[in-house]
Amino acid sequence: MSDSSKVRIALLASCTIDLIEKPLGTALADRGIAGEFWIAGFGQYRQALIDPESAFYRFAPDVAILYLDGEDLFAPLLERPLDFTAAERKELAQQRAAEVGELVALLKRNLPRMSVLLNTSAVPPLHVLGSLEHNSEFSVQDAAATYNEELRVIARQNPGIAIIDAAALMALLGYANWHDPRFWHLARSRWSGAATRLLARRYAAAIAAGRGQMWKCIVLDLDNTLWGGIVGEDGMEGIRLGEEGAGLAFREFQNELLNLQRQGVLLAICSKNNPEDAMQVIRNHPSMRLREEHFAAMRINWEDKATNLRALAAELNIGLDSIVFLDDNPVERSWVREAVPEVHVPDWPADSSSFKTALLELAAERFVKFALTVEDLNRGEQYRQQARRRPPAVGNASLEDFYRSLQMRATIAPANASTIPRIAQLTQKTNQFNLTTRRYTEADITALAASVHSAVYSLELDDCFGRNGIVGVAIVRYNREAWTIDTFLLSCRVMGRTVEKAFLSYIADTARRWGARKLIGEYYPTAKNAPVAVFYRENGFLAREESSGTLWELDLEQQTVAMPAWFELTTFEDKIHVG
Repeated sequence: MSDSSKVRIALLASCTIDLIEKPLGTALADRGIAGEFWIAGFGQYRQALIDPESAFYRFAPDVAILYLDGEDLFAPLLERPLDFTAAERKELAQQRAAEVGELVALLKRNLPRMSVLLNTSAVPPLHVLGSLEHNSEFSVQDAAATYNEELRVIARQNPGIAIIDAAALMALLGYANWHDPRFWHLARSRWSGAATRLLARRYAAAIAAGRGQMWKCIVLDLDNTLWGGIVGEDGMEGIRLGEEGAGLAFREFQNELLNLQRQGVLLAICSKNNPEDAMQVIRNHPSMRLREEHFAAMRINWEDKATNLRALAAELNIGLDSIVFLDDNPVERSWVREAVPEVHVPDWPADSSSFKTALLELAAERFVKFALTVEDLNRGEQYRQQARRRPPAVGNASLEDFYRSLQMRATIAPANASTIPRIAQLTQKTNQFNLTTRRYTEADITALAASVHSAVYSLELDDCFGRNGIVGVAIVRYNREAWTIDTFLLSCRVMGRTVEKAFLSYIADTARRWGARKLIGEYYPTAKNAPVAVFYRENGFLAREESSGTLWELDLEQQTVAMPAWFELTTFEDKIHVG
């Protein structure tokens, strides 16, 4: 998780949005984020966004929430549904979406590093058309569907724009519980108290995800968690796991876990069990959706679960606070909470029929993603490969021999449209090998890559075991005399393989070729990046102490950073504009 931080949030809406400030602030505070708010007047979002001198722009938010309600967007259609042909309904929806697109474009021009949260729209399920909605040429729901599709196009075309599916939340809660007519008549608010709290949690989850607060790994118990019953007592044939009855609940739960694993969430096992019994089920049970290859690591033994969780974190090279532990046993949950408080241990339903819903609710608020990268899709396999990349602990082989045996191939390239999502993702979640721990959104990275005063580089690594994907990021700011490394980070998966030295060598060589006399590195200590405190010193930089950290300086006219001989390096030249 990222460190506590502050975020400036502007709230704009087609209806009254003031009532969400308090629950949103509370939801953010629960995640260690302090929210500072600015609220546009009722329905005054257009004026606030169009006027460059408005209070909105003086506030200069980090995040803008623009909530447009379907009952406001399609008020003429809802009031007179028989006056609109199908073509006119579509045109109305497209016009509403086009206006949003214009406002988004204006926002991105004026505040390119700001994130914007939009929302899907829905119309009331109960309206005057009744059964005519689906049995005649008239409809109001198709306008909302057209608008939502146009909105998806806007979000895909604009980095830093994300959509909160308010229509799905309305369906989940039920319109009768989502909309309180008294709130509308008295305060012009479209939400009930329950809807306001639910929407606030989803907004908080989106904001936190944009600042790097995402869990990485779900660690699972086995008996009565992944299947019903105790395999050591009931045998593989006696456990509850199948296509009917109670066994179906566990199969559905496993299926959603598999879907999360395919999105890049790591799965691991922590179970007190006989390994042979457990592995027989995992490998051979016909209704298992999760097989051995879906788990990044396993601890199936009779050790206490707190000890095993620490071992799993060490093996995967992730923080304990990146782990969620799911166990049906309240005693085990209590022990882990006490012994390893960094691990998140949610209460878990006693009824297995609720497992799937509980998992999806957990995912919606703690495993939030607005895009999938190639690395996300391959993460499980990458972590399994990582176990085979560990250097020899004993024997005659040297580390240099080990590094050569890996046949590492590094590709360093300037950021582009296809790599920016992964680069932003790494800045948001990397904590251990991260010299400054600055968090950047996709919009931030896009602006930095386009600037004539900075450059953004990614490092992709392959080896004899397969692809690691993009695992390194460097952001530099420059002038004619000096380059300053704003961000230098490496995924924990490739730490300890000298990848960082190869990357730094390239940055130093590039700076020298473009006429820089000095390379300046920044280090700002956090709770997690102590292992890299001496990184610059180890590579020949001299320290200049600052109040909150350390600046390190390398004289490029006198010194160099040697490229490790065991790398095959491919680079793509960037156009540097040094003023």
